[in-house]
Amino acid sequence: MRHLSVQIKLALYFAILCLTTLFLMNDALSNGTLPDVKGPELKNLNVIMTYCDTKEKILAMAKKDYRMHRAMKGLVHNHFYKELVSVEMWMNPDNDQWAISFMFKGQDKACIVGGNKAELFTPGEEGPGI
Repeated sequence: MRHLSVQIKLALYFAILCLTTLFLMNDALSNGTLPDVKGPELKNLNVIMTYCDTKEKILAMAKKDYRMHRAMKGLVHNHFYKELVSVEMWMNPDNDQWAISFMFKGQDKACIVGGNKAELFTPGEEGPGI
């Protein structure tokens, strides 16, 4: 019989704890005292892009002005697998410059962003540098 009373006590403690938690949460929600949780602050692509122009001018810039070579090409799809953008990565192995170009589907618009000090890795979980 004593074993049963310990279980009843535990159940009562648990019920009181649950009711107290619900009461405090309801009070905090109604008073607006919950901490303001912020997610990651993401920037729109148009804020990050360094230069946008026609597809022809962007390709000419990468090839002729910066003397880059295409290193990768891929597509970006929406959740219906409709092609939205083609993406290309350009590199200049002589000075470790890189650029990524975005060519918008159905428009004569492209954007490019780039930088210095490119470091290449072999595919894999933690591949060593090339």
